[in-house]
Formats: sequence, C-alpha cells, structure tokens
Amino acid sequence: MYHFLWIGPIHVVVVTYLLYLEVEWTAFIVTLLLVLQIPLQMTLLYFYSKLRFKATRLTDRRVKVMNEVISGIRVIKMYAWEYAFSNVVSAIRKSEIFMMFKYFMFFAISNFYKSISITLSMFLVFSVYVNISDEGLTPRKVFVSLSLITFVRFTSIHFFILCMHVLAIARVSWIRIGNFLVLDDLPTATEDESTSTTSNGDKDSAGIANGDISLKPVSTSTTDDVMVQDLTASWSMDSNKLTLRNISFTVNKEKPLLAVVGSVGCGKSTLLQCLLKELPALSGTAMIKGSVGYASQEAWVFSATLRDNILFGLPYDPDKYQSVIEACALEKDIELLPEGDFTLVGERGVTLSGGQKARVNLARAVYRQADIYLLDDPLSAVDAAVSRHLFEKCIRGILSDKIVILVTHQVQYLERCDAILGLKEGSVLVYGDALDILKEDSGIYELLADDDNKDSDDGLKVRKQSIAYTGLEAQTGFQRKMDNVKEEDEENEGVVDDVKPDGIEKQLSEDTEVVHKVSVPAEERAHGTISLKTYVNYFVAGGGYAFNFIILSLFILTEANLVVADWWISDWADCESEAGLNRSTCLLSDNERIGIFGGLVGSLSIFTAFRAVLFYVLMLNASRVVHNRMFARVLRAPILFFDTNPIGRVLNRFSKDVEFLDERLVIIFLEYLIILTRFFAAMFTASVANPYVLIVVAALFVTSLAFRWYYLKTARDIKRLEALSRSPIYSHLSLTLQGLPTIRSYSMQSEAMNHFHTYQNHNTQANYLYIVTTRWFGMRIDIISSLFIAIVALSSVPLSATLNAGLVGLALTYAISLNGTFQFCVRQSAEVEALMVSAERVMAYGMLDTEASLETEPSVKLSSDWPTKGHIELSNVSYRHSNEGPLVLRGITCDIKPSEKIGIVGRTGAGKSSLIGALFRLAEPTGSIKIDGVETTQLGLHDVRSNMSIIPQDPVLFGASVRYNLDPFQQYDDDRIWRTLEQVQLKSAVEELEGGLESLVSEGGGNLSVGQRQLFCLARALLQSNTILILDEATANVDMETDAIIQQVIREQFSNCTVLTIAHRLDTVMDSDRIMILRSGELVEFDVPHILLSQSSSYLSKLVEQTGPNNAERLRNIALESYNNSNNKSTCL
Repeated sequence: MYHFLWIGPIHVVVVTYLLYLEVEWTAFIVTLLLVLQIPLQMTLLYFYSKLRFKATRLTDRRVKVMNEVISGIRVIKMYAWEYAFSNVVSAIRKSEIFMMFKYFMFFAISNFYKSISITLSMFLVFSVYVNISDEGLTPRKVFVSLSLITFVRFTSIHFFILCMHVLAIARVSWIRIGNFLVLDDLPTATEDESTSTTSNGDKDSAGIANGDISLKPVSTSTTDDVMVQDLTASWSMDSNKLTLRNISFTVNKEKPLLAVVGSVGCGKSTLLQCLLKELPALSGTAMIKGSVGYASQEAWVFSATLRDNILFGLPYDPDKYQSVIEACALEKDIELLPEGDFTLVGERGVTLSGGQKARVNLARAVYRQADIYLLDDPLSAVDAAVSRHLFEKCIRGILSDKIVILVTHQVQYLERCDAILGLKEGSVLVYGDALDILKEDSGIYELLADDDNKDSDDGLKVRKQSIAYTGLEAQTGFQRKMDNVKEEDEENEGVVDDVKPDGIEKQLSEDTEVVHKVSVPAEERAHGTISLKTYVNYFVAGGGYAFNFIILSLFILTEANLVVADWWISDWADCESEAGLNRSTCLLSDNERIGIFGGLVGSLSIFTAFRAVLFYVLMLNASRVVHNRMFARVLRAPILFFDTNPIGRVLNRFSKDVEFLDERLVIIFLEYLIILTRFFAAMFTASVANPYVLIVVAALFVTSLAFRWYYLKTARDIKRLEALSRSPIYSHLSLTLQGLPTIRSYSMQSEAMNHFHTYQNHNTQANYLYIVTTRWFGMRIDIISSLFIAIVALSSVPLSATLNAGLVGLALTYAISLNGTFQFCVRQSAEVEALMVSAERVMAYGMLDTEASLETEPSVKLSSDWPTKGHIELSNVSYRHSNEGPLVLRGITCDIKPSEKIGIVGRTGAGKSSLIGALFRLAEPTGSIKIDGVETTQLGLHDVRSNMSIIPQDPVLFGASVRYNLDPFQQYDDDRIWRTLEQVQLKSAVEELEGGLESLVSEGGGNLSVGQRQLFCLARALLQSNTILILDEATANVDMETDAIIQQVIREQFSNCTVLTIAHRLDTVMDSDRIMILRSGELVEFDVPHILLSQSSSYLSKLVEQTGPNNAERLRNIALESYNNSNNKSTCL
C-alpha cells in the first residue's frame, strides 16, 4: 500500500496529460483538486496521530486495569467489589470510545472527500468546459474523462488516504516503541563472572549507618563470595527516600549462612534485588562471585509441567532431581498429583496450593547447583513441620556447602545460622556472628521482641514466635538469653530424624492432596462460516433494527444518487448527438443542466456525510456494547473460569479483539459496503444498457462466489488460528514480566526470548498464510473482472444499433472501474468475515456462565444490619471447585458461636481454603450454611460476601490511589481512613507519599513491601466493620512485628467479632477459643486447644510436637493460659 505514495504522483501527471487531450485546460481542475488534498491529508494525519495516540493510551489503561482485575479476581469477588471495578472500566471504555469517535470524525472528512471526488471533479470540469469551449460535450469526452478520473481517484485519493491512515497508526507505534527502546538497560554479566553493582557517591565514613550497632562483625577477606560495601539504593528518584542506607556485610564459605531479618519495609527484599542487579545502587558496592540461585518471596511458577518448573531449562538428572524433591518436601505431593511431576501446572500455579508453589520455587533454585543462594522468605508459606524439614534437609542439608543469604521471619532458626544481618528502616541495626548477637543484649530484640506495653486489654499478650527451635527460651519481658545453648542443642539433636515413619510426618503426607485438580483446557475455536446470527446480533447491539435500516437506506440512496449523477452527465453528452435530439431532457440549457448536476452533487454530499457519520456511530456503539457485555460476564464468571483460562487468553479478547472491532472492522466494513453497493450499481447499469449481459453476469457472479467460498473456507480458519496464536504471546509476556528477577538471576533471558520467538513465529506464520491466500484469491478475481469488461464491450458491438450509447458508455466505464474494485470488494468481504471472528470471540465471552445473583431477591426478608452476631452454622457441607471435580470438603458440620475465635489447621490441601470458598460461595456448596440463622444460599452473593471481611494470604493491591485501594465506593471520610491507617501503623508511611491518600499505588502494590500490603488488607477489614473476619494465612509472609500488629489489631478491634484464622504458625491460633483440624476435606477435630493438647493421640498434639520440645512446651503454655483466661471470664459472667 505504501507504494501508492510514489505511484500516485506519477498517475496524476499521466492522467492530467490524457485529460488535457480531451477537455483542454479544464483538466488542471482535476490536478488542482488532487494537489489540494495533500495539505488536507497532512493536516488530518496530524489529528489522526494525536487522537489515535490518546485512544491508545486509554486502551493501554483499560487493558492494564483488566490485567489487575483478572489477576485479583478472587479478592474482588470476596470483597464484593465488582461494581467498583465495573465503574472504572466502563468509565475508561467510555472515554476510549469517545476518543475513537473524534478520530473517526476526522476520518469521515477523508471519506467524504474520497466519495464525492469523482462527481465533484466531473461537475467542475464539464461546467467550466461547456462555458469556455466552442465544442460541446460528446460521449467520448465524457466517458474517457470519467474513466481517467475514476482511475486516478483510486490510486491518488482512495489509497493515498488509506496510506495516511496507516501512517497515523504506524506513527503512534513508532513513538511508543521508540520511547521504550530508549529506556536504560540493566547491566549484564555472564553467570560465571563476578557480579557487582558499583556506584560512586557520597558515603558516611562508617560502613554502617550512624547510630547502628555492630556486634563483632564477621571478618572480611579477599575470598568473600558476597561483599556489600556502603550500599545505598532507592526505588524512587527522590534522593530523600532511600530504601537502603550504607549497608555493609560479607559472606564467605567459612560462614556460609547469613540470615537477614527486619520489620516490614526495612529493605530485606530490596537488598536481594540489589545483589541480583534488579535495582542499581546509588552508591557503594554489591559484589557476588559465582552463579546465583534465587527463590522469590512471591513464588513464581509458569504454565508447564511441575518437572519443567523445577528443571527450568536444565537437563534432567534423576539422582539430583530426586534429592532435590526430597529436600524440598515435594515427594509426597508429586505422588498424589494426577500425573505426578508431569502434571500441568496452570498459569499462576492454579493447580497448586501456596505452600506447594513455594516449595517448587525453592526446588528450582536448589536444582541449579549454584554457588550462591538468595532465598527470600521461603519458609513462611508452609506449615511448621514442612518449615522444619526445609530448614534441616534443604538449607542446612543439601545447601550446607553453599553460600546462602536467607531472608526470614522464622526466628526459631536464627541460632542455627552463621551470621545475622538485622535491618531497620533501610539501615543496619545489627550485624555479626549469630551466637554473639543472640547472646548479647543487642538491638536484635528491637526487631524480634514486642514491648510489654502492647498487651491487650484482656490480659492476653500479643505474642511472637520465640527463638525456641534449639532452646532459646522466652523469659520475663521477652528478654532472651543464651546460657544453655550447647546443652539444649545436644538435647534437640536429631529431632527430625527421630520421628517414626508412622508418626505425624506420615500422617501429614497422607493428608496432602492437590488443591485444584483442574486442567487448563485448550482455547475454544469456532469452525465454519460466521453465522448470520452473529452479524445480526452485532449490528443490533449497535443501534437496533430501525437505526440499521436508516443506515442501509443511506447506502442505497448514496449509490443511487451517484448513478443518477453519472447518468445525467452521459445524457448531457447524448443530447449533443443525433440520438438525443428528441428527448425532453435535451431541451434544457447548459446552465439548467449544470444547476441540476450541482443539485445532485449537493445531495450526494449530504447522503455521503450522514452515511459515514451514522455508520461510525453504529459500529462504535456495537463495539462498546459487546465489550461491556463481555466484561460484565467475565466479571461475573465463576472462579473456576479464571483458574482454567490463562490471563493472556482472556486479555487477548479485551485487547486485540476489541481493537479490531474499534478500528479495523469499522474502516473495512464501511469500505466493503460502499464497494458492494457500487458493484450492484455497475451490474444494474450494465444490465439496463445491455440485458444480454445478465447471462454472463450471472455466470461470473456464481464463479466469483465459488472462489470466495473456497477462499473463505481456508482464510477464515487461518484467521481463527491467528487469533488463537496471539493468546500464548500475551500469556508468555505476562508471566515473563512477573518472573523477570528469577529469569535474570538464572541467566535464562535467551530461553525466554526463544519461547517468545516461537510463539511470535506461530502468529507470524498464520498472518503470512492469510496474506498469501489473499493474493491467490485476488489474482483469480482480477481474471473474472477482466472477462466481465471484455464481455460488456464485445457484446455491445453487434447490438450497437439498438442500444443507448450513453448507457453503454456508462456501463463500460463502470465495468472498467470494477477491474480493481471488484477484487477489492470480494477481498474486503473476506476480510470482514475474518474480522468478525473477533466479534464472534467477544460475543462468546458475553454469554459465559455466571455465578448466582449478586442481589437478594425482594421476596427474601433480610435485616439491613444483618449479621449482628456472627453466628455460623455448617450442616453437612460439601464443596467442589467444579461440577466434575472431586469433593474437597466432605460433610462438614460445626457450630461457630458469636464472637468466637476459631483457628483452622491442616496440611496443604486439607481443605482450609476450600472452607473459605464455601463460606464466600466462590463455588456453590451443598448442605447448609447459616449465618445468624439465615441460609446464605438464599441470599445474593454481595449480601453474603460484603458482610464478611477477609485478609487473604496473598495481599492484592491495585494500580490506583491509596484511598481507592481502601475504599473504592467512597463510603468513608478522610478522618476515618486516616484513623484506620494509624491503627495498622501505616499512617506515617502514607503521609510520606506525595499526595497522601491520593498518592498512587503501583500495579500489584509493587512500591510496597509484602508486609505493608498485608497491613493494607487489614485496614480494609477495619473499615468494613463486619461481625465476621476471616484470615487466610494472613501472617504467613510477614515478619514478627507485622504479625504482632495484625494480632493486636484483631484482638482490640475485633474482640466482639467472630474470627476464623487459617495459619501455618501455630502461635497465631494457639490462643483461639477452639481449633478446627481438617484432614482430606473432613473435620477430624474441633475443640479447645488445651483440651486437644491434653490428648497425646490428637492431631494437634502431634503437630505441636513437631516444632521441637521447647517450642512445643511454649505453645502448650499459650493454650493453657488462654484456657484459664477463658474460664475466668466465664466465671465472672
């Protein structure tokens, strides 16, 4: 198409010369009109580009929000925030459509100019010619001029305008790609080279920030494998907001295990990112000698088999692989997976639990056999028994001869580490040998212990895990001493190995099952032609039957007007001949004919303008409606839909398919309808001029349809394959962006690029095949067009005496013009059908199955303040994630009293999270669930979900303001929000942000630590003030201080609420009123913790024993203290 930018001027010169031979100097009127379009089109190009760029930014914003919605759909549903996000997407979509409408209004100007150019040129040329020339019009002059002007119209106007439009789109893409390409790249280094990050800048004279404590620092040497010296770094461009300040430490083979501890947001994960070179240093040095294995805090898994997730491109070594899965406690999990380690792990690990994903993430790092391991809190997502196994068998086992930097909140393991680095607010608080730090009265206790004044009103202290794994006993005031470390170490030596095979580990392993036994099905692909119903539904969505009829009428009237105008000029020429002397029209003067011709040009202009504008309105409205239907259905789809459909697959429809509907389908469908009506007008004119042509026309028409059918049968499926081949590209890009630190740390960029190239090649191959089939089809249609011209011309010769010369000339002119337009018409019809595949795909999502109604039926009487007590009754409740899936809850029956605090414990896959799914009706349970005596299945989902608060295991934040993340419905005033932030100790952090409550949170909360994100979720629960609170392993990935904050707020602010707590940390639930033990989806124990622990055969008792003798004793004391306090309260009452 771009060739017409230089071919067009050549055609203009040639056509101007040929026209000059026919109509003399008036030929330059046509040239003037063609030349004047250049500044017009350049001006329009400027507006095209500007508006298209704005529309593209809105599209990016909408797709970004959709990505967040799909990624966080589980949280959105449980918070009952569907309406809030629906309003956001709808507002963006409304602005996007409005911007596209303005874009098409400028395009309508080009379309208007193109449509009336021939008739306007003929009007001006012949009006001037008959007034300045002594010669009158003749059929030869008219039809030669008409043919030449029609020819130059397509090459110099039609395709020139299309080129300008394509250039406008391309210019936007060039700018966007260029802006991306000029971004700074991260420094690279090969895996075998020493990796260092250095920067010059002003540094304090001390290696550790002023005022920090350093206890007997580990000596540095030239053999250090990891050396960090005066490291300063920040995620912000603001030098006053440093994340790390003057960090200095070393790690070597003599002291290979360094534990990094600290409170939320102190810079632990940022330190690892600096070592990985994901965050360049502002000053100082961070150097690593050797290859790196990295396990991220938020486990990253990709859509492949479990084995592929572990191998991650390395060759399979059976012995090494077996030792890794044993060390990472994956052996039993793999045995219970449907296909073992060949089980497909869905996108985002939907077939695995959080603990299983964390262990796969760790196993991937261990299998690398790297020199240095950076482990970002891998022990928090698993229960106590598995955590202990991972530390002993993996970190202190298979990795014992490796350098390991372990970020952890599991302080019971600190004494087993070689060194400790304690961070506070981005600076080093303590650093040195672990035993020295733990023995001394050092600042480490500011990070690990709670103040005495944080006791709650009911006398139960807010507890943290003590350092008790190897004998660090809790004493008065939480001051830990190390007087008997050696003796207690000997006492606990071999604790894990002494567990009998039929003991708790065997029992726990038997309970393990796959949380979601779902597979990721292939994307559905339609077959055959696009149904008439699809066309009708799409156009009716744009404006109803009446509006469509008006637009269709405008297409017919416009073409009829054009034919009449052309006939009028041919009749004018006929009147100059003998055949026309007796017709009444020949009695008109030239000025009268010019006046009527001018009227026809005027009416043509009106019809053309209204046709374009109303068609654009129809198509954009149709795109808006089907998008909104699709979005509404996707938002209301069951959770299973998102578990079985990758993000890229869903985003493909919201991005590329919707883009096709917004722009390409609009432009191409309009072109197709214009040329189609032009084709029928040509056929009609040729038939009127020579009725015998109808026979040939019918034969050629049937032949063309046969070619079209044969072509579309292939082209349609190729287009569907092209659409399907886009989804893996989006999925791969999304997953790659999520796992970039892992990919880079393993030097797997080339493999990721190779996968991308594979997916892109599949898409390009489908595109190429589509282009080739189009060329094949175009050649055959050109042959048919040439036959049509020859037949019209040759058949008129023997019948010349009986035919009207003007009509024959007009028919022949139309036939010649059809030589290119007929091919273009059929090709556009095929392109329309191919693009309607996108409409078909979008409308298919508009008919997805949905969950139950969001609102309660008016016939169900529900108090406005329900529930007031928080009384939960479950009777024979069973639950499965899909209708065909296995039961993950089996006959659960229990009665949870108002204001009762319930701990829920069980192995990975025991059904803990499934119980939450049943309460929130993420899938419909069987049996009975009553809250305050009301059957929840009789209520709308929003009434059920909005009246329960949840703090999820994986905190989800959205790329919006702080206020929107807390209160998307704007129900609370600023004072209420600030008070809530103060209660969760986030007020100061938010006040430091520019804009306060209106400051932006990055996508996924990337500018906040995991702990801060979890505190945001706690703030949400506080704002909601519901009588039921559910914590789904809410403290699994946070440090002790954050854990204490959460527990304190829960005890103080939710003391009168029913609280259900799922936890891996037994400390978190040991002071609960009752503990619920789940095993293989069944309720096996449900009683007061102290009572269960008094039974040596109970599941809870065995689980507590697995934490070690000292820690087990402490947990029993917590349960006893809670039991006594509860009895004292009952006695007082």
